[in-house]
Amino acid sequence: MNIGFFGNTFVKPVIDLLEENGHYILHNKFSNNLDIVICESHFHMYNFYKFVKRTNWKRIKLINIILDIPPWRLENEFKLNHISYQIKQHYYHYTNKYQFLNHYLQKLKNNKRNNYFTSILSRLINKTPDNFYLNKIFYQNNYRNFLKKSSLNLSISNFTEECVKKFLGINSKIWYPAVNSQVLLNIPKSKDILYDCINISRISKNKRQEILVKAANNLRLKIAVIGRYVDKNIKLDCPSYYVEKYRDLMEILNQVRFYVDPSEFEGFGLTPVEAAFLNKPSIVSNTYVHREILGDYPLYFETNNVDDLIKKMRMILNGEYTSNKKSIELIKKKYSLNAAKNRLMSYIESII
Repeated sequence: MNIGFFGNTFVKPVIDLLEENGHYILHNKFSNNLDIVICESHFHMYNFYKFVKRTNWKRIKLINIILDIPPWRLENEFKLNHISYQIKQHYYHYTNKYQFLNHYLQKLKNNKRNNYFTSILSRLINKTPDNFYLNKIFYQNNYRNFLKKSSLNLSISNFTEECVKKFLGINSKIWYPAVNSQVLLNIPKSKDILYDCINISRISKNKRQEILVKAANNLRLKIAVIGRYVDKNIKLDCPSYYVEKYRDLMEILNQVRFYVDPSEFEGFGLTPVEAAFLNKPSIVSNTYVHREILGDYPLYFETNNVDDLIKKMRMILNGEYTSNKKSIELIKKKYSLNAAKNRLMSYIESII
């Protein structure tokens, strides 16, 4: 089968496995002989528009994989929903959806012999940021219309499916993705302990890493937060850094006593699943999606409650808690690459 894939992170290990199994995969490009095009999340929507001509939109079978719909980004009070950002998002959307318009504006932008009117327009174009904004215009207009073009929309959790239906009015089916089990199952158990616990995630307000830091400092634990800063205003009283290579990151996770995920919002939540593959106990916030994905495997603490997190940390440190081995084996089976590949192929075959 010939498959076009627009993406580079979340779904890529499954796509790579399809390629190993003999399917032809064209990465981040388009060809007329493709049977299916898979778009990994809203971040690759404009890359799709860039390579796929409008004349092909109705002909191709498009599968959109939806990672999340953050509700706070749709609220009027959210900073990026100010009218100025809405206008900028409209500008970005139309100039990147319609490539002829983009080419014309770039030509105008670089033309040094403009008349008075085009000179003013050129200056305005130069002042317009060349990036899109994840606000309600993006989600409820631009992304929604893109999803309506799909042959099939796949949400990565029941929680995400409910958000897509509630906030965008779009029907989708549930496809549970995988962690890179090929890498994880080949990492030998480590006797070395680098940290008592860590968090691996983008550093932003909704990830609530400051809850972890407060609890860990109370118990004088050695911790780190590993991820890129999304919100530069957040100051964490612990080491924080970014690790680019996946195996290097998982090697660090393999050298902790336990993993902590204090996030108050996730579309799926990969890292606790990866911790389960490494047979590490996890403490996670008591959210709908954590309950859905992780079942009985982790210790749950009341979301945003530092005292309850400290209590659960003490349980692990004092040897009062061990992970449910049966639950870990269920996670390893459900979120393996082969299981996710088979689920995806079943959906692909249903629309061919």
